[in-house]
Amino acid sequence: DGEWSHLTERREQDTTGRQQRMDSEAESSDVVSDAVEKASGGGGESNGESSAKRPRVDMSSLPTRQYLDQTVVPILLQAVTQLNKERPGDPIEWLANYLLKNKPQFTNGNT
Repeated sequence: DGEWSHLTERREQDTTGRQQRMDSEAESSDVVSDAVEKASGGGGESNGESSAKRPRVDMSSLPTRQYLDQTVVPILLQAVTQLNKERPGDPIEWLANYLLKNKPQFTNGNT
């Protein structure tokens, strides 16, 4: 009977660990999905309109995170999401081509 309770306890630990990993992966996926939606214009701002209303910001004066969020994070999130779906043989080359091909969608006079 002691061995049975030991096995049951072990199974519960395995199940709990597995559930925690699944929860963590789902949370990460939600963060990426939210960021991709925001980057693709689903965040409430329509592309182009809000940038025309805001005064132009000197990118060199921005803190690092804000600079990256405004310049490369949107395209990188979309690229990495697509990269994960396609799983190409040479992911670095695929990513480079994706960034070059889709750059016009993400440039609003920042470069």
